[in-house]
Amino acid sequence: MTITIKDIANKAGLSPASVSRILTNRGRFNAETAQKVRDLAESMGYFKNQSAADLSQKESRVIGVLVPSSHTNFADEIIKGMQSKAYELNYELIVAFVESDIQQQIQTVKSLLSRNLLAIAMLAIDIDDTVLAVLLDTNVQLISVSNQLNNKIPSISSNNYDTVHDIVDYLYDNGHRDIALIGSSRPEPIVANLRRQGFIDALSEHGITYNPDFIWGVENTYQTGLDAIKHFGVPLPFSAAIGSADIISIGLLNGAKDAQLSIPEDLSIVTIDGTDLTQLTRPILTSTKQNFQLMGQLAITSLAEKKLSPHTIIFTDTTLVLGGTVASPLQRGKEN
Repeated sequence: MTITIKDIANKAGLSPASVSRILTNRGRFNAETAQKVRDLAESMGYFKNQSAADLSQKESRVIGVLVPSSHTNFADEIIKGMQSKAYELNYELIVAFVESDIQQQIQTVKSLLSRNLLAIAMLAIDIDDTVLAVLLDTNVQLISVSNQLNNKIPSISSNNYDTVHDIVDYLYDNGHRDIALIGSSRPEPIVANLRRQGFIDALSEHGITYNPDFIWGVENTYQTGLDAIKHFGVPLPFSAAIGSADIISIGLLNGAKDAQLSIPEDLSIVTIDGTDLTQLTRPILTSTKQNFQLMGQLAITSLAEKKLSPHTIIFTDTTLVLGGTVASPLQRGKEN
């Protein structure tokens, strides 16, 4: 037999309306009474019909989350942040994975939109214009997390320009003058453009003319890191490389070792992301750590508060975490 709010109300000696407000976190109640109702609901096996609740409140509390099916080592962290805040604010997440195929993306998006959604959050996805048109032609809120798409959709991410600029400053301070940026050569994405510009501007401010050949690699994959070492050959024409993702930097590290290069004496590496993967390498990767869980939490909070405009960009801070993959001038046997 299905347990209803009325059943719980009879057991608790309260009105069904009061029980409903307690279970949906609406209104103020004595803490002891509220806990008693929640305990009763759990012990009696009550299961809330969220769709019915949304209809009765005339507002959905369901947020769709689009995640790329190609593995990103930080998507799990974003989802953890989203889930913790969604639970706190009484929202529900529906996670859907999208392939690179445009027709499949459209099908997945339309499937999500067939539900009663408050919003759709896109995690590190570069959306095709055709798919974007489908998303924009809706009444649901949209937000991009860990990526900047355009001025039509608000976003939460790190400041990609400043991130790379700061890494170049750090490498320069450690005596490096020939620096490569691996994994950000794709021309279209806004994130790649911002990282390239931060890279170029930082070099310029230090009096270094950048070598366009040193911005190399399209995909954020392990293979990109491996191929970079083979592409440039030994001895490498640069002393330091910035990996645009942890998985790229691990490829750089292993590719360098395969080529009998010493890390960090022959090649220094700084990675962008700073996920737990950086702790598995030897030496541990020096990283610019992004706060992915905070991005997820802010996404839910912003959607709940409905204060986002299409032009909104929220930046989260990054932290330089020192590992063992950056050589000082002394280690490299060079003077400043």
